[in-house]
This record gives sequence, structure tokens and C-alpha cells, in this order.
Amino acid sequence: MEIIGSGDLTAGKKIIAENFANWTSGNEIIDNFIQEKQLNYDASYTKYGDIKAVFEWIPYNELIGIKELGKSCFATAIWKEGPLFHCERENEWMKKSYEFVTLKFLYDLQNITDEFINKVKSKSGVIFGISQNPDTEVYLLVICDKYFDHYCKCGNVYDQSYYKWCKECRINQLKNNFTNWTSGNIIFDHFIQKMQLKISKYYDTVFEWIPYNEIIIIEELEHYTSAIWKKGPLYYTDDKKLVRKSYEKVYLKYLYNSQEITDEFSNEVESYLKSGVIFGISQNPDTKVHILVFYNEYLICYCEKCGNKYENRIYKWCKQCEINQLKNNFTNWTNRNEKVDNFIQKMQLNINDYHDKIFEWISYNKFIIIKELENYSLAIWEKDNTNDQKSVGKSREKVYLKYLYNSQEITADFSNEVESYLENKVIFGISQNPDTEVYLLVFNVEYFDRYCEKCGNEYDDIKYKWCEQCQMNYLKNNFTDWTSGNEKVDNFIQKMQLKVNVYQGGIFEWISYNEFIEIKEIENNVLATAIWKDGPLYYSSIRMSYNREINIKVILKYLCNSQNVSHLSLSEVIYSVKENYGITQNPNTKDYMLVCKIEYYCEICGKKYNNQFERNNKSCISCQTNHENKKIHDLIQEIKLNIDHNSGDFDIMFEWIPYDQFNDIKEIGKGGFSTVYSAIWKDGVLFYDCNPFKTGWKRQSNTKVALKCLNNSQNFLDEFVNEV
Repeated sequence: MEIIGSGDLTAGKKIIAENFANWTSGNEIIDNFIQEKQLNYDASYTKYGDIKAVFEWIPYNELIGIKELGKSCFATAIWKEGPLFHCERENEWMKKSYEFVTLKFLYDLQNITDEFINKVKSKSGVIFGISQNPDTEVYLLVICDKYFDHYCKCGNVYDQSYYKWCKECRINQLKNNFTNWTSGNIIFDHFIQKMQLKISKYYDTVFEWIPYNEIIIIEELEHYTSAIWKKGPLYYTDDKKLVRKSYEKVYLKYLYNSQEITDEFSNEVESYLKSGVIFGISQNPDTKVHILVFYNEYLICYCEKCGNKYENRIYKWCKQCEINQLKNNFTNWTNRNEKVDNFIQKMQLNINDYHDKIFEWISYNKFIIIKELENYSLAIWEKDNTNDQKSVGKSREKVYLKYLYNSQEITADFSNEVESYLENKVIFGISQNPDTEVYLLVFNVEYFDRYCEKCGNEYDDIKYKWCEQCQMNYLKNNFTDWTSGNEKVDNFIQKMQLKVNVYQGGIFEWISYNEFIEIKEIENNVLATAIWKDGPLYYSSIRMSYNREINIKVILKYLCNSQNVSHLSLSEVIYSVKENYGITQNPNTKDYMLVCKIEYYCEICGKKYNNQFERNNKSCISCQTNHENKKIHDLIQEIKLNIDHNSGDFDIMFEWIPYDQFNDIKEIGKGGFSTVYSAIWKDGVLFYDCNPFKTGWKRQSNTKVALKCLNNSQNFLDEFVNEV
């Protein structure tokens, strides 16, 4: 690398312009073109990561060691002076002397045309300049030595540079080879040529005419023939060479009925080419039958029987062959009821996936009844021997039978219902009791994972096996088992019960007052705490029924002036129904009361919590800040009320802490008006845990703290409050 001068880009270009008079190509058009390129030089980078060089007229005697590359128009050489470029980072002009370059001789260029100029412009950054052999007067382009890493000898950019593959050259190569082979049939020759010219990637299979004498037959299969192709297919090696892989195993498909090239046949071959499973076409010279030649893994992707692509390659499942097999089997079974037979056939032909259940007619004598349930029968289905790979190891299967006492006709609703069962893969088929002539649906054991055992509807909450319709029926049937003694209250409670639409929703109830024990009045006889003996209803997904959680602590909230139901504030009840278990009535005072969930109300004073912080601490702010000294009480309350208790943006909570919470108190310092002690706070500091799985307020027990005791502070409360 030679530094020829420092200076910025603009100053250097000015010197280059002043040097125009010191060189000439002898051709005004070329001179003007080179000068224009030099004045537009921008020292940018090529797409290969090199700084662009200044485009120059290069005297031929600057090129040494010229070696022609075969019979092509290219040669290699060394450019003594080398390219000139500006390094912006160093702010210097440099030359790379004795640079290896590639020369392209323009033998066909007699005149400098616009087309030539545009072609040179398109390779800006790759071409260093133009020269001319003074003896032959042939112009030549002086090109970067990396040229052939990205450009084909035809001048085009490689379509795939790693393999140095040029689509145009490959197509020209194939065209030039058309005369070296023939199928003996001009129509087939044109078809093969058309398929070859569709090549677009280096790895695309070249569809070929394969002479029959290159094929060695190994084994005759049901629909194909296993063979060896002696010459073998073309493919690219790791060192980027195109070679043939000789003695390749192939499959042959005989085209007994295809002597003509139809659009359908053409599209079929094209799809094989896109999938990369076909090598070409051949013909048996004795029978004149044409043959498609497939690669060894063809039968992994395509059905051996019909040649269609498998819908499920893992299980080698072909939808068309499955449907044909089912159709052929229609005559092997019957219900002796044409409508039912047609319905079963329709359901079978809806199959769309390997895992889909095949809806069947199942003879009733195949069932061994084990147990009669409320709406179903549990049975064992003894299957016939079958070759169906999906049924291997399942000759006896546990099933549920659902009797269709009221369904003797195939209606649209019934059809849709069966389709939904098939979609959820829970049904095997249909049968009929020959004695009662009642039809029955046959379900697998997974049926009750999705469907309600009582009503047959799909669960509204599958995870917890909860059916809204059955809950409504349960509650409605239970209406007669309780009464408040007041029609308006009964109607209100019934209305609230029928609004439940999720499995974990609480059931709002009428609760007899004698269900409560340990009743303790609080807050001026407006509220009370109590134990509810039977406790609230909850849904058990294991038992699939409602159960009670016994001995639950609750808050009883009196509804003022509610002895007369006309004064009962039902709007207040509706507003807070999710926070309450139900309504009761004191038999002595005749007052109605809300039975409230303890998690929403302060256990000390009975007031409703205002935020999550209060709920977590099971006491309201007022109770937490309650202190016998008004100034201390107001101080704690003021600080707490200025905090957003629903937020975790602060670390710890300011509190009133009883002195008996401190253990291991030791004096550690003294001075001025205070003494400092160390201590262990038993319950510990209250902090907000930001763990995404356990967010909320928690205590860090046995927290080490410092206690600052202000001397005589009981007599100077104002100063103490100000310091806090």
C-alpha cells in the first residue's frame, strides 16, 4: 500500500480534474466517460466491503504477466501502478501497487456505444478502468480480482454465488445439449426440454430423458418397480462441481394410460420437480410404455397406491386411498335403514386427517355391558380383527353408550351434534339394541373429559368439568327447599343465583340465622362477626357437584330499617353481591342482614376494605393507625393516607408497632437528646414483593432494626412529630 498524499476527498478530485490533460485513450467518448466517473467519485464501499477505486484509463504497458484463461475472453494480469482510492478514515490518498486483476477483452466491441457505457456503470466498484491493446486495438476492462467470486464469465451476477451458479449459462448449456439426446418422440422431446428450462436454483433437478438400457430392474412392487440407474442423476458436490452420482437407486412408475402429454400430466410432473422427487422419463422399447423415474425417497412422500402426496407423511396416510377403502367397505355392513346407512357413510367421508375417528356402524352384540349409569351405560366393545394401524393393540375397548330414546330420525341438529363429537375425537359410531330398536351413540373414555355426564352438553369450563345448564337446573330444583318467608326476597335471591356463569362463582343464598354461632357485635351494633356452621357452596371438579366449606368466619352487616322488606336496599346488595354469601334475618329484631365474605371486611371493626393492602393485612387503615394519643394517631394516619396502597412503587410500609414486638434490645449509642438501641422486630418489616408469581405485601420476620429514643419526648410531642 503506497500513500501518495494526504488531503480530503474534494481537494484530491480537484487535482484529478487538473490531470485530465496529461492522459488520453485516443477516443473522445471514452475520455469523457472516464472523466465523468472520476468527477463523481465518492470513496464509498463496494458491496464486497472494499473502498471503491477511482475509475481510470490504464495504459496497456502497465499490465504485466498477462495469462489468458483457456479459450475465453478473460485473462489474469498484474497492474504495476495499481488502483487509486481515498481512505476517508485516514484522510489520505493511496495506491495498491502490483494489484492482481482480471482482464476482459472486448473482441466484439468496434464502437463505444451507450449500451457498453451502461454495462460498465452497472459494475461500478468492480471495474478499475479501461485499457487497449495497442497491437490489436482491442479494448479491455480491467477488473477487480474478486470479480469471478460474484460474476459469471457471461458477465451476469451469479444467481447463487456460493456455488458460482448462473441460471442463464445453465439454461444455455441445457439448450446446447438438446441435440445430444432424443426420446424418439418429438412431443416428448419438447415436453422434456420445457421441464428442463424451468430450472431456477442450482439444486433443482434437471428433468432428463433416461435411456431404458441405463436401468437395471431389481424388484417388481405392487404399483412400482425398484431399480438402479447406472449413469445416475446430476448434482453439485461440496467442492461446487456438477457431477453424476452413478448407480442410484430409483423407483419406476409405468404410464400405461398416458401416451399423450396433457396439461394434467404436465402439472403432475412439475409438482414432482418442485418437490425434488423425480429424475426424468424413460420408455420400455419393447412395450413402448413410458416410465417416470423417481428418486429413492419418493415413497416416503407419495402414496404407493395412488401416487398422491401423503397428507400425513409420518404415518404414510393418504386421504384419497382412505376414502376409497371406506367406500369399498360400504357393502360389508348395513343397519338395514337406508337413512342411517347414508348418514354413517356421509360421516365417514368427512374424514380429513389420519387422527380423525372413523364413524362406524357397530353391531350391538359386540358390547358387554358392565354398569348402568344415570344416563349412560359403561361397556366393553369387542372389536373384529383389523389391519387398521390405528387400532393395533385395541381389540377390546372401554366405551360409554348413550341411548337415543327420542331420536329415531336423522335431523340436521343430530347430524351437527355427531360432527362436533367427531371433531373432538370422542365418538366411535352408532349402534341399535335389536330388542328395543333404540339407537345409541358409542363414545370413547375421553368423552366425559369434555361433555357433561348429566345433560350431554359440552362443559362450559372443560378444565373444571363445569356445566352452566346443569348448575341452573340444580339451583332451580332447589328453590323449593328454602324460603326467606318473603316472596320479594326469595325472587331477588333466585335472580342472583341464576346469574352465575363461571364455575368458581359464589352461590348467593338465603341463610337461616340459626346457622350462625359465636356472634359478636362490633361497631355500634351495625356489624357483627360470626361463624357460619354449614358454610358456603363451592363447586368440586373431582366430585362434579356442589359441596360446603364448613365453619367459615363471616361478617354480618345489618341493613338499616329493613324489618319491612319494602325498605330493603336491594340496590346495595346487587352492587356488592360478589363480596357476599347471601342474606339472613335476625328472628328477634326482624332486621335483614348481609352475610359478607371476611376477606373484604376488616376483622377488627367490620368496615369494608378500600384497597389490596388492607385486604392483605386483614385490617383497615383506621385500625392499623389506631393509637390512644390523638397526635400520634393523626401522624400515622396522615403518612399512610398519602401512600398509594395498591402500588408497589415504594419499599416499606409506615406503621404503629407495639413495643412488645421488639426482642434483644441493646443500647448502641448515646448523645445529645437521644439514645439509640438495636433490636429484633418479631413480625418484621412489611414490604411489597414484586415477584411476578407471588406479588403482594409480605412481612420479613425477625428484622433487625434501630430504635431511636428521644429523651423526654412524651412532653415534647410536637417536636417528635416534626422529626418523624
